[in-house]
Amino acid sequence: MGYQADLIIVSFNTRRYLAECLKSIKEHTNINQDLKVWVVDNHSTDGSVQLIKSYGWIQGIFNQKNRGYGAACNQGIRSSAGKFIFLINSDTQFTPGWLQPLVKTLDSYSKIAVVGPRLVNPEGFLVGVGVVGVNAKPILRGWGEPDEPNRYQEYSTCLSVGGACMGIKRELLPRLGYFDENFFHYFEETDYCYNARSHGYQVVYCPQSKVIHRVYGSCQNMRILNNYFSQSRTYFQNKWKDFLTDQTVYGEPLILSGGPEKVVIE
Repeated sequence: MGYQADLIIVSFNTRRYLAECLKSIKEHTNINQDLKVWVVDNHSTDGSVQLIKSYGWIQGIFNQKNRGYGAACNQGIRSSAGKFIFLINSDTQFTPGWLQPLVKTLDSYSKIAVVGPRLVNPEGFLVGVGVVGVNAKPILRGWGEPDEPNRYQEYSTCLSVGGACMGIKRELLPRLGYFDENFFHYFEETDYCYNARSHGYQVVYCPQSKVIHRVYGSCQNMRILNNYFSQSRTYFQNKWKDFLTDQTVYGEPLILSGGPEKVVIE
């Protein structure tokens, strides 16, 4: 495949946040021949296109209409070739050492299909430490709790992880497929995680990686967001109605072995 990982950022009229996102990637990620950064822009009209083109180290994909989040992710995935794929919202910022724990987790065990970091908002509250429970009754674990050192510091299995930053494996695409483009906004990541688990793979929360997520930063029109959410939820529930009856409980800690240089999940 030639290189290790792709960071794929989907952008739509969030120029200021996108600039902060790219700045933090540059500061806290080793951009070299083993890593490529992509921005898929969904026809922004706020100067985002010019911003993307101004960075020589970014691969830009520029749509002539807003194709939605899932479709834009798929464009980035199909255009890239890295072993690991990280799908990222434009309203995120990164912290020192964020990437390697995620790569090591994906690389540690063949049954891990998806990994997500510890998501914290700019005010210091948790907004993503794994969705747990049973398929039909997901629980947003830790939402709104303070980002304190003693909270959620164990690797754990999950129903799903937050889509603001999630890692997947390219080698599993022939089995799991791509993002379902029937989801224009919301539930894309949940659908991919449910799909992975329905095929016998694991979705894992990685506490050693921390990413800042400005929740609703990419869109603050609640009427539009509520409409997207309602449409996507209805489609999701119809698609997974049989799998939703499964009563397996997710959220159990994973047993880790090995030193810090190599994460091994038993």
